[in-house]
Amino acid sequence: MGKDNFKKELTSILSNPKFLNIVSIALVIAFVLLAISFLSTNRKKEAKATDGPSISEANNKDTSNTPKEILDYEEVQKKELKEILTKMDGVGVVDVMMYFESSEVKVPAINENTQVSKTEESDKDGGKRVNTQKNDGSQVVMSGNGSENEPFILKTYKPKITGIVIVAEGADNSKIKYDIQTAISSLYGISLDKVNVYPMKN
Repeated sequence: MGKDNFKKELTSILSNPKFLNIVSIALVIAFVLLAISFLSTNRKKEAKATDGPSISEANNKDTSNTPKEILDYEEVQKKELKEILTKMDGVGVVDVMMYFESSEVKVPAINENTQVSKTEESDKDGGKRVNTQKNDGSQVVMSGNGSENEPFILKTYKPKITGIVIVAEGADNSKIKYDIQTAISSLYGISLDKVNVYPMKN
């Protein structure tokens, strides 16, 4: 008998329009919450994908983004200095490290165009007024290179050397050490305090 009463009450509740409305509202709310959760997860993934590189990635990029011609220039400078120093009496085996300021700077040709226009105005009393207008314009000169146009470069300033470290076999001798410093200072036009010379470990 208890089971029959329970079934009747359950049937009565399920057939109640108010109960059905509550269930419908609950389902709609649940659906909305699921949709919001799904959208927020997607946004987090997109934000992570569009974030800048990590510190380690940025450090790796610093070297990889350096143009090949600049890296070649730096290597050539090191090689030439090493060859010069090894030819000096008493210097012996040498290792070279050079520090450069920024990258090379290219100066393009600029076409400057100045236009001056004058207009005369007459008033009703017979007086005249002259208006002068000056327009200054400049444009980078482009040169054709096959299918591409590139700026016409007048000058190229190579990276400036800001410091040099030398490790040499003969640098334990104070005279040889000083000779190395003065030679480098004269070659690259940098002060002696920017040239550090150390003896090589045996």
